[in-house]
Amino acid sequence: MPPRRACDVCYKRKIQCIIKTQGDPCDWCDSQSLACTFDRVIQKDPNKRTTSDVVQELSLRVETLEEALQSALCANMPTGGASPWSQRSFPERPFAEPSSIRLTASPVTTNPSQLPAIISPSDLASNTILAQTNPPKPTYKLSRCQIGNNWYFKGIGILSERGRQWIARGAGERVFMENFDIFSNPFGTTPRLSPATFPEQPRVLPSKVICRHLVEVFFKSKTSILFPILERGLFEGTIARAYEDEAVDLGRRTSAEACLWAMLALILRTTDVTQLGLTVEPKDCIHEATRLLTIINGNTSLDSLEGTLLLWACQKMTGQCRDASVTFTSACRMVCDLGGHFPLPRPAILPQHIPTFDDQTRLHIRRLFWVCYCFDKDISLRTERPPLLTSDHCDVSESEEFNNQTIWSNQSRDTNLAKIKENASRILCSPRAFQYTESELLAHVRQLDDELEEWRLSIEPRYRPRLSILSGSSFVLPSVMSLESRTYLINLQLDYLFTIINIHTLVRKCGDLEENLPDDLHSVVHSSADLSIEASRSIFRILETVVDFWKEDSVWIVSHYAPMAAMPLFMNILIHPLGHTADSDLHILSSISLITRKIPAERLSKEEIGYIQEISEFVMELVRLSHSAAWKVKRGEREHDLDIIHA
Repeated sequence: MPPRRACDVCYKRKIQCIIKTQGDPCDWCDSQSLACTFDRVIQKDPNKRTTSDVVQELSLRVETLEEALQSALCANMPTGGASPWSQRSFPERPFAEPSSIRLTASPVTTNPSQLPAIISPSDLASNTILAQTNPPKPTYKLSRCQIGNNWYFKGIGILSERGRQWIARGAGERVFMENFDIFSNPFGTTPRLSPATFPEQPRVLPSKVICRHLVEVFFKSKTSILFPILERGLFEGTIARAYEDEAVDLGRRTSAEACLWAMLALILRTTDVTQLGLTVEPKDCIHEATRLLTIINGNTSLDSLEGTLLLWACQKMTGQCRDASVTFTSACRMVCDLGGHFPLPRPAILPQHIPTFDDQTRLHIRRLFWVCYCFDKDISLRTERPPLLTSDHCDVSESEEFNNQTIWSNQSRDTNLAKIKENASRILCSPRAFQYTESELLAHVRQLDDELEEWRLSIEPRYRPRLSILSGSSFVLPSVMSLESRTYLINLQLDYLFTIINIHTLVRKCGDLEENLPDDLHSVVHSSADLSIEASRSIFRILETVVDFWKEDSVWIVSHYAPMAAMPLFMNILIHPLGHTADSDLHILSSISLITRKIPAERLSKEEIGYIQEISEFVMELVRLSHSAAWKVKRGEREHDLDIIHA
């Protein structure tokens, strides 16, 4: 019988059993003068099967599948002779997932006269379905796209393998993060292959009357304000081009159709269209928009740019991080192809490749450039990837185009804050940033903080963002404000807190895991880290208000901010599990369950519901590890504070 890990007394008391010499009593029993016995009976789990049972069952299933497959193939063979397939032994997993298939030399001869010519795609598909009796468990999509890369502790990247080990040591628990793609690079890993999902036949747009009705619904929705991609005055032309005769210009019509399909994908998420007789699902619209944009790849127009940005918005809503990244990259290229990176007061000479447009179209393209520019800075600062649109190659100066505020009233993001993000990305996230001394890094952080504060004070008081929001009730959306103004207020507040976090959390790069920081440096690092922690608290406190306002569209807001805001709080609790703010911060993190449950899910797709559930599960896993760290300190198994090394 294998040795038990604990004696009967220690097992019952749930304490560690330490036996220094085999045959001697354990330390606890010896100190308490108790009999150290190993007489308890271990009950065997009746539901637990042995490995041999599982292997035997799997072997029988494999044999059954092989027989069914060979029978299906032989049933289609001509009567003239045996097929070389009948002589071939099948692997244990005849139809594994594409990502696990290994290509090897086939023992079957390649003589064309001997190859079976009767295996049809339908036969193969039917056998594939037969073999896939147990579909793989769906993988989580939450990755560094949502969480970010700016998480360090004394020079250790928290999302690296060494960082995982540091978390495990601090929490005293295994880090159950395998369900989330955060300890690997989401842009460098190989995607799981899947069969093409495009329909065999192109889909036909709804009737023009229904389409116009849905366009009106879209422009009245909050989605059109959250993503100000379409211009009502210009979109009438898009509808006309989408329904014009194919013989006129197929490329122009295809771009317009792609734009309409992408718009329908967004609006059908939250609109009941059964009374209109439509049975199309949002994912069908996404597939058709993707198919059409693939056909016109390289043919840039305003319709294709709008369609690409709308498709990106759909992918963001459903957590398709990799697809959204590729789509957004394409949109940034397209907006420059159309001249959006040039100011509205055009220079006397334009590059020859920049097309000419009327004033209304030029203004809208310039607006789309600013949409791309602002979101590009979010991505760059969050992921430490180089920005796609920079001030070196794009005109982002304060020009006279901003003098008329009425034409920019639908901009939901602040362009000046985006410029500060570009500066922060260049200073803190470029390769040279990893060569700074600790004093240089802190000086740059302080410089950026001064720029950010100067910008904050320049904002009109009714919109001016705050660092500390003490409760959700203290963040109020004035009812007298228009929908656009309230959207701007929300975005400005969240954007400011986002920038605070991503600038100040980088001070945790300072130091060495084996050494204490000097007292003066330790104080500065703590002061800066405290700002990022307070910004995280404020984000969680206002998300409930945001959900009440945005309803279904808050999926994007919660997914964009909650995972990132959870990290500073988690790291601080892990470093100081019994700190004076640890309990309240744990309560704040736990509020993610209430926040996500408040999002109306009646009309959301399964993908969106699963996505928001993943975010909740991720944050609750951080809560579990935080609780575990606190108990480890209480048991005396680790230091109270990980950032202080006691001699």
